[in-house]
Amino acid sequence: MKKFKYIALSFLLAGSSALTGCLDEEPLYTFDGDVIFATKSNAKQALLGCYGYLAAPDAYGQQWQELPISASGFAWTNRGGGEDGNVSLNVSITSTQVDYAWRGMYKVVGEVNTFLDYLKKSPIPENDKKQLEAEARFLRGVAYLNLVTLFGDVPMRDYATTIDAVPLARTPKEQVFKLIVSDFEAAQALPLPGKDSDGYATGLAAKAYLGKVHHKMACLGIEKEKNLQAAKGYFDEVYGKYVLQPNYKDLFVDHVNGSKESIFQLNYTANSTVVFNRACNRFAPAHSTKGIAWGTYKSTKALYDWMKATYPGDARLEASFLTEWRNGQNNQGPKPQKGDEPCANDSAYAYPYTTYTVPGVFVYKTNPETGDKEVVVESDKKLLRQFVVKLPYDAMGDNQMNPDPEKLAQFIQEAEALNPDKKHGFLTPEQTKDSCRLARLGRIVKDEFAGAGKEHASPYFRKMFDPNAIGQRCHKNLIVYRYAEMLLLMADVYNELGDKNRAVELANEVLTRARNSGNGAEPQNWDKSQLNQDQVREKLYYERIFEFVGEPNMYDMVRLKGTDFLKKALTVHNQHKITILSAQKYQETKNNKQDRLYNEDEGAELTPDFLKRNLLLPIPLTEINYNEAITVNDNNFGY
Repeated sequence: MKKFKYIALSFLLAGSSALTGCLDEEPLYTFDGDVIFATKSNAKQALLGCYGYLAAPDAYGQQWQELPISASGFAWTNRGGGEDGNVSLNVSITSTQVDYAWRGMYKVVGEVNTFLDYLKKSPIPENDKKQLEAEARFLRGVAYLNLVTLFGDVPMRDYATTIDAVPLARTPKEQVFKLIVSDFEAAQALPLPGKDSDGYATGLAAKAYLGKVHHKMACLGIEKEKNLQAAKGYFDEVYGKYVLQPNYKDLFVDHVNGSKESIFQLNYTANSTVVFNRACNRFAPAHSTKGIAWGTYKSTKALYDWMKATYPGDARLEASFLTEWRNGQNNQGPKPQKGDEPCANDSAYAYPYTTYTVPGVFVYKTNPETGDKEVVVESDKKLLRQFVVKLPYDAMGDNQMNPDPEKLAQFIQEAEALNPDKKHGFLTPEQTKDSCRLARLGRIVKDEFAGAGKEHASPYFRKMFDPNAIGQRCHKNLIVYRYAEMLLLMADVYNELGDKNRAVELANEVLTRARNSGNGAEPQNWDKSQLNQDQVREKLYYERIFEFVGEPNMYDMVRLKGTDFLKKALTVHNQHKITILSAQKYQETKNNKQDRLYNEDEGAELTPDFLKRNLLLPIPLTEINYNEAITVNDNNFGY
C-alpha cells in the first residue's frame, strides 16, 4: 500500500518569518512557481506541501492536538507553567500554544491560496486542474473550519498574498462558513475512498464534512432549521458508507491504516524531522517510552471518575486513559520485567492506582503447573515487597463518580485495629496485605491524590501514547474525523428535528461498538421509550465527551451546545471532592502538582461571563501586533 507521509519538496517546507503577521507571508513559490506548476507531477508535489503544513507540528502534528485537548476543560498540568492558563481555562492572548496554533492553520490557508493561484495559470490539462483544485480546497475548508470553531470571527482571505498585502480585519463567522461550505462542495468532485486513500481527501469525506459544518452552524444559531435540514441531507447520503471499527482500541494503534471508520486522517513517519507527530512527547509520562516524553498534560481525575461511573466496564476507559506503564530507563526503553507479569517493582501507576511497600519475610511466586500464586516464606532475610492498590470505588456506594475522601477515613481506623503494633513482619502474608491495603486506601486520597501532589496523581491520556517513540516523534497516524463523530452529530441533528427515536438508534450504534470492544456488558443501549428529546440531547452531549477523550475535537465537543451545557460539564470537575481537597491543599503547600478548580479567583463559581469567555480562544497578541486591521478591542469576549 502506498504510504502518504507529506514529505514534499524542500522549498515547500521553509519556515515562516516570526516578524510578520500570519496573513502577510511571502509566497514560497515566488521564484519557482512557473517550474513547479509546469507539469501535473510537480503540481502534485506542491499539493503534498499543503498536506504537509496541515500535518506539521504547528498544526495537527502537535499544536492542534495539544491546544484543543489541554484547553478542553478536562486536562491537567503543573500550576504556574507556561501552559497553566490554557488548562485552567484562563487563556491569555500571549499564550504560546494559541499563537502557534493560529499560525499553523493560517500557514495551510496561505499555501493553499498560493497553490490555487499558480494552478490557474498552469498549462496542465483542465481535468487535472479540477482534481488538484478540489483537493486543495478540501484542505482549506478543514483549516478555516478549525479556525472559526476555536476563534469565531477570523480574518478570511481566499487569494494569494504578498508581504505588501493590505491588513485584514476579522470576518464575520457567517461569511467564513460560506467559504468553508463552498470549498467542501467543490471537493465533492474528488474520488470516493479507495485502498490507497488513507491520508488523502475524498469526495465522500467532503460530504461528511459538509454535514458537520451545517450542524456546527445550526448549533451557533445560524439559520438553525435550514442548516439542520442541510446537515441531515449530507449525513443521510454518507450514512452506511463508512463502518465503525469493530474494536475501539484499534483506532489508536501505531500507523493505523485501512480503517473503514476513518473519514479523514493524517499519516506520519517517525523518521521525518520536519513533518511528524509530536503528541506522545507532550502527553506521555516521563520515562515511559523509548523516546523523549515530558508528561506535560494529563486528564483530570473528575473526567476519569465521571466516565467510569457512567459506564462501568466500558472498554473505552482503558483505551482512553493510561494508568499503568513499564518504567523506562533514561529514555532507552523499559526496565527488565521482574516476575511473571508487570508489578509495582518494574512498572509505574497513575490515578486511580498507587503503590506501597511492605517490609516482610515472604514473596509470591506463580506455580508453573497450576498457575496459582503461592506464598514462599524466606525466613533468612527480610524483603521489601511492593503492592498495587486502586481507589476503592466499591466503598463509595452510589457515589463512585465523586469519591469522598472522608468516607475512606474508616479504613485507617480498621487498619490500626488489625495491626496495632505496626510490626508487619509478625503477621501472616494475607494479614499484611489486608492491613496495609486498608491503611493505604485510607490515606491514598489525602496523602497522594490530593495532599502531597504526587507526580502521577492524575491519569494520562492514552490514545497518543507510543512506547516505541523515536526522540520526539511517534508512530501514530491521526484520524481527524471519524465515523463515530458523524454518527453522534447525525443523532443530534435528528433529535433537534424532532426524531429522537432515530437519534437513539444512531447513538446505540456507537454504544454497541464500545460494548463489543470489551466484556459485552457496558455501555448498555439507551431505551428510546424511556427518554424525551431533552434527555437525549443531554445524553448525546456527554457521549461525545466520553467517545472522544484525548482527541483533537475534544475542545469543540465540550462547547458545541453553548454555555448551559459547558456549565454542566465543568461542574463535574468543580464538584469533584478529591479535586476540591487537592485545590485546598495547594493554598497551604503551594505544591504546583496539585489540582485547580475553574475560576478559582472568583470562588470557583462558574459565572455567565466565565462560561461565555471560554466558548472561544482569543486572537493571539502577535496577530494583533502585526495586523493593523485588528486591535485589542476587537478580540473575543472577555479577552
